[in-house]
Amino acid sequence: MRVRGFFVPLRPITKLIICFGLLCLFATLPVEAKQKKVVQKPVYMIGVGISLLDSAVFITDMQLVDSVSVEKKTKFLKDRQLYSFQLQNYLEAAYKGGPYVPSVFFNTNRKKMERQYLSLHKRYVQSKDFRMILVDISQFRFKAEKYIEEVTE
Repeated sequence: MRVRGFFVPLRPITKLIICFGLLCLFATLPVEAKQKKVVQKPVYMIGVGISLLDSAVFITDMQLVDSVSVEKKTKFLKDRQLYSFQLQNYLEAAYKGGPYVPSVFFNTNRKKMERQYLSLHKRYVQSKDFRMILVDISQFRFKAEKYIEEVTE
């Protein structure tokens, strides 16, 4: 059998052994995760809270919240659950219809957020199963949460 150059054909079992060896080698190397960059930027938010007892849906006005922590690469809102807790606490204090399931929608682009707001508004206005209640910005306003990055070692 004649072989050209330095390439030597390998048997499948030999290829498998080499791949397994490389996998073991890379698995033992220490892996250091890159720190995700978090930036402070203004974000448009909408809050939606659904009452589980009386089928009421509460929709807040679209709000511009300044200095919100957002991951630079993924554009994901950090500590998103804290904004949901803000809405839930307001609904439980203002409307005694309890328990509420809050959701927060956000975007840095105003036009995209307006489209999402109109879509949510249309969905619940046309629904016969839900009673929609608009929460004015004078009644409830999101506050920017301070993000503290956890350092793991």
